Amino acid sequence: MKNLKLFITVSMASIFLAMNTFAAPTKASSKTTSKKEAAAEVNSISQAVSIDVEDRQLMIDNNGQALVVFKYVVTNTGNKPISNIQWISAYVSKREVIHSQNMQLELEANLMPGKSITINLQIPFVQIDEKFRSAFTDLQARIDVYPIDRVVRFNDKKELREQK
Repeated sequence: MKNLKLFITVSMASIFLAMNTFAAPTKASSKTTSKKEAAAEVNSISQAVSIDVEDRQLMIDNNGQALVVFKYVVTNTGNKPISNIQWISAYVSKREVIHSQNMQLELEANLMPGKSITINLQIPFVQIDEKFRSAFTDLQARIDVYPIDRVVRFNDKKELREQK
């Protein structure tokens, strides 16, 4: 009977040690996977930054010039601070590109991960082709804005480029 108790105790102890031994590598491998996933976040521009247009307005500047104002929200969706963003905004109405604008956003302070900034882009009417001005003046008309040919520069001087 003593041998049976000893045998059961030793068996239970060895099973306990075996379970703890196998549990440790599983935790380490999940941490490695998380690091790989975090590194993968900055391999794609669409995962590093989000550029959205929220609003469009008409206004007159101090010189009496008519302007169309687009409100952009730029969000750092990656895991590294951003120092510069460049893109081309293509303005599309009824499946036709009606205007395009080269954008360069040189940030005074880095855009930190998870943070957003708001930009009001003013486009003078004289820069818009005359046959498309009515689409910009009609605030009910749908104008889709697509950011293309994007370049993101991080504070560590690394760049991501995308061309569509």
